[in-house]
Amino acid sequence: MLIVDRQKRLLDIIRQKQSASLDALADELAVSSSTVRRDIDTLQSQGLVETTRGGVIYRGRGASSLALDQRMAEQVQAKIAIGRAAAALVEPGMTVLFDGGSTIRYALEQIHVRPLQVVTNSLTVAAYFANDEQVELLVLGGALYPRSGVLVGPIAAKALADIHADLFLFSVAGVFGTDIFNSNLAMAEFERLAIRQTARRVLLVDATKFGRKSLARVCSVEDLDLVISDADLGAGWQNALSDRIKIAASTD
Repeated sequence: MLIVDRQKRLLDIIRQKQSASLDALADELAVSSSTVRRDIDTLQSQGLVETTRGGVIYRGRGASSLALDQRMAEQVQAKIAIGRAAAALVEPGMTVLFDGGSTIRYALEQIHVRPLQVVTNSLTVAAYFANDEQVELLVLGGALYPRSGVLVGPIAAKALADIHADLFLFSVAGVFGTDIFNSNLAMAEFERLAIRQTARRVLLVDATKFGRKSLARVCSVEDLDLVISDADLGAGWQNALSDRIKIAASTD
């Protein structure tokens, strides 16, 4: 089989399954794991797939919500607890700015106070509040980043520049040292501006994200008012974050 044909077959398999392990792909194609890795590297360079630990996720057409849905299924109990702690910060009459991270979705379901003004660049957040008559919803436009279903870029940044919010709830890809990182340059730029436009900045991030870097630096921990994480966060990180850390109570 020619390389191009094998890669086409590999992409077809990943598209059908939406996600797969490298070993399973190697078995199905009857090739070595190293061959599969090289082919996946090629597909990833074309923006068609994305590698995970030991596997791969489809990123082509029709995969717009896959990455977010997958993250929703990870660290569920921790994210519910973090979402509950974040929801407790929201007060009636507030203007709250949300990004589109998976932990945010768990927070939304636990925010019961009304009325609210909600500002967001997330299609998921917008859909959640769209039919709520006690929520004044402002959706910031921009270019769609399919992986997270958020709107970013110059249009979103320009709209956000004229907004002031009482509270910004957001999540990111990693915390390393004293720095906060996200996986997309445009998302990081949006979050940097959002931090400047809000009175209180609260990061929602589970323990698995600590000690991890990603593509784009968003800000320093010192730029935040609060970091909410779960009980699995190590004592070293808790001590380093000092009065900026809140450990969410377990939902078990």
